[in-house]
This record gives sequence, structure tokens and C-alpha cells, in this order.
Amino acid sequence: MTKAVLWTAKDAETATGGKTTDDWTVTGISIDSRKVSKGDLFIALKGPNFDGHKFAQAALDAGANAVMVSDATGITDANKVLLVNDTMAALEDLGKAGRARSDAKIVAITGSVGKTGTKEALKYVLSQQEKTHASPASFNNHWGVPITLATLPVDAKYAVVEIGMNHPGEISPLVKLVKPSVALITTVVGAHTEFFKDEAEIAMAKAEIFDGLESNGTVILNRDNLHYFALARRAKELGIGDIKCFGTDAVSNYRLFEANIVTDGSAVRARVDGRDLEYFIGCPGEHWVLNSLAVLGCVTALGADPERASQDLADVTPPAGRGEISTVKLPCGDGTFTLIDDSYNANPTSMMAGIKVLSQSKPGEGGRKIAVLGEMRELGEDAAKMHGDLHHPLTSLEIDQVYSVGPLMAELDKTLPAERNAGHFDTPEDAIEPIKAALRAGDVVLVKGSLGIYVSKIVSALKSCGVVDNSTTATEQGQR
Repeated sequence: MTKAVLWTAKDAETATGGKTTDDWTVTGISIDSRKVSKGDLFIALKGPNFDGHKFAQAALDAGANAVMVSDATGITDANKVLLVNDTMAALEDLGKAGRARSDAKIVAITGSVGKTGTKEALKYVLSQQEKTHASPASFNNHWGVPITLATLPVDAKYAVVEIGMNHPGEISPLVKLVKPSVALITTVVGAHTEFFKDEAEIAMAKAEIFDGLESNGTVILNRDNLHYFALARRAKELGIGDIKCFGTDAVSNYRLFEANIVTDGSAVRARVDGRDLEYFIGCPGEHWVLNSLAVLGCVTALGADPERASQDLADVTPPAGRGEISTVKLPCGDGTFTLIDDSYNANPTSMMAGIKVLSQSKPGEGGRKIAVLGEMRELGEDAAKMHGDLHHPLTSLEIDQVYSVGPLMAELDKTLPAERNAGHFDTPEDAIEPIKAALRAGDVVLVKGSLGIYVSKIVSALKSCGVVDNSTTATEQGQR
């Protein structure tokens, strides 16, 4: 299928104040020459340890229709160059222009945990009703948000933009680019605490998402979260009148009545803006249940159909690295095991959620519940204690075996009961072969850790043994 034109040379020139000498068109945007698609505009960004200008010609050779650079040295096809003073500033200008020409209703999402999964679920259910655009992967920072806006199709009716941060003051300028109709904060917990005095300070940093809200826009908050009242008060201080909430509390606009959580998802009974709904979401865990209410709240606030969206949630499954479930062949011998890939990121709250999902799984005959836990980053001075304290949920929820990975996880190694401690490793590479050798048919294995510890390498190594079926549940796997 032919891709729609995203930017003409003239439009890109006008948006950025740059100069070009040809009449090219582009159908996408890339900042990584290794991932360029045919027809892209490659933008050569600079950073402390990289300079995309070195790869501009390689991007053209890979099929890019044009490159945006501040220095055209080494580029053989001058007609495909959009020359600007500063590529980062020009990317922001392209994002502003992309937003300005769109009539899409946009949801901006932030939160300590659950941003990307909620974004993907909301994107899916909205796309079943109207053309919907969303941030790719975790494009939620100072370059990811402008790229999301710069790639916003002119004819999209809805868009979902994820906005992240790990320091105060990062969300405000980004959400002012987005200008959302709806601002959602999934929850506020102790993530990135290394850069904040306390959770209250994190909450106020998340509240920056209110700064760009359109007039008459809607704020959606987690009513069960400790910081709900502070966030609602901040929204009111900014003159925002439409404040909605989701959760188990009786006053919630999007209220959970009951959830039956199983290995491959959750059956939910809820009330959404006065309408009773029963639906299934294809993601296991209490956190997914609550965030499904946030999704339906956003759908309602946008004027889309929440009942249809609730039924479409059955087709939503966790993204890779965020709870994706796979049935995998054993590295040694016959049989299979179930792999829960939650390796993208971790903090104490999401770690607890992952452990709960594992505890609710059903291993096959002779199988065990096994946690492979990488260290949690950016937790500040209490990091060692937070890692050591993980022995409480691991023990109380009866996780059979625990592998710990990374220097900070040495604290868990010290506190974990010997009968549950399968071993500690400084690096994920060190852990791969011992884990492979110990696996047996029917096991359910959770792999979770912060991005920087790269326990995703363990996931890749285990999947290399052969994925049987990404949609197979632990129960089904045990019955084979």
C-alpha cells in the first residue's frame, strides 16, 4: 500500500525556516539511519555522544527521500537536503506545524507507571472507531513528542501522545506542543526518586501535563492514588473545571466493581459515566484492570463509544517488554515453559505488580513460578533497602525460585530465604546459561528489571530456543 505524503519540501521548508532546492516529498520521519524506511525524512540530531550528520548520506543510501541537517558536508545529493540552523529546534518547529494543521482530538498521557501500555490500549480501541495516531514505542521525551506530532496525519481524528520525565520541568514544554483535549495521569509512585525530594514533588512534576490542556479540556486522574487530591487541587488552581477520576472509590466516574484476574487477562465489571459494562481485557494484572478504566474514561471524554471500546479491549495484549506472554520451547529436553516478558522497566510499584501477575499464574504439572529480577534504577538513597525489601512479596506470594541480577539486587540476595534463592548474578549475560539449565516443563518465568540493566538479553536468549505461541496461556501450556 502506498504511504500518504506527510510533508512536501515546501511545507517542511516553511515549517522549519530551512532551505531546500528540490521538490521532494516524504512519508515518514526517522532519526536513526539504521531504521530508515523508504520515503523518510532523516533528521540529523546531535547529542553529547553522537552526531547524526555522520549518517545522513547513509540514510539517503538506505532510501530516505530527504535529510534535514545543519551541515551538508559529505552529502552527495544536495537536492535532497533541507538545511536548517539547528536540527533539534527545526524538529520542534515541524512538530508545532504538524499539530497546527491537525483537527485531531488528542489525549496526553503521563504517570509513574503504565504510560506506554495505556497508550497502546487506547490507541487500539480508538483506531477501531476512527483514524488514530499515537506515539511509537516510548517516544515520550524532548525529541519523541515532536516526532509524534510531526508524523500526525492531517486526516487523523484522534491521537494519543505519551509524555515522560525524570526531572521537574520536562513535561510542561512538551504538553504545550501537544495541546491535548484530555490529560491523563495513570498514577504517581516512587519512580525516578533519585531526582526528587519526595513523591509529592513527583506528583507536581506530573501535574505539568495540565499546562497545555485546551480550554474546556478534561483531566482524568487515578482516584485510588495517594496524590489524587493534590493533583485535583492543582488542576482547579489552573482553572480546569472538568476533572474526572477512575478507580474503586464510589465517587469514581469510571468505577471498578469487580475483576476476575486470570493468566491471560481479566474479566471486569465496571461503571463508566453511569453505564454498567462487563468486558475482558487481554492483559493480566490488577494494574491493567485499573488502566483499562482510564482508557474507557479517555474514550468517553473524547466523545467516542466506550461500550464498543470495552469490547475491543479483549484484543489488547501487553506490548513486548511490558508483560507479553509467550510459550517457549525448553532449552534442554522436551516440553515448553511460559515466559512473561516485563523487561522494559521497573520501580517498586511495577515490580510488585509483576510479582502479583506471576503469583496468579498457573504452572503446568511439575512447573514452578520463577522470577528473574533485574535491579531498579534511579531510586536514590533508599535504593538498597527497596531492593532488599522485595523478599517480603516474593515470600508471601509464594514465588518458588528467584534469580537476582545487577549490583543493587545483591541486597535481595542477602534477604531472600535460601529455599527461594536460585542465585545472584552481576550481569544478565552471567545469568543466561544457569537459568536455561534449570528450566523445566511447565515453569512460568517472569523477567523484569530497569531498562539499564538489560535483562531483556535474558528474554532474547530464552526466546531464541523457539517461541511456540505468543497468545498461549500458562494453563494451556501445562496441559500439552
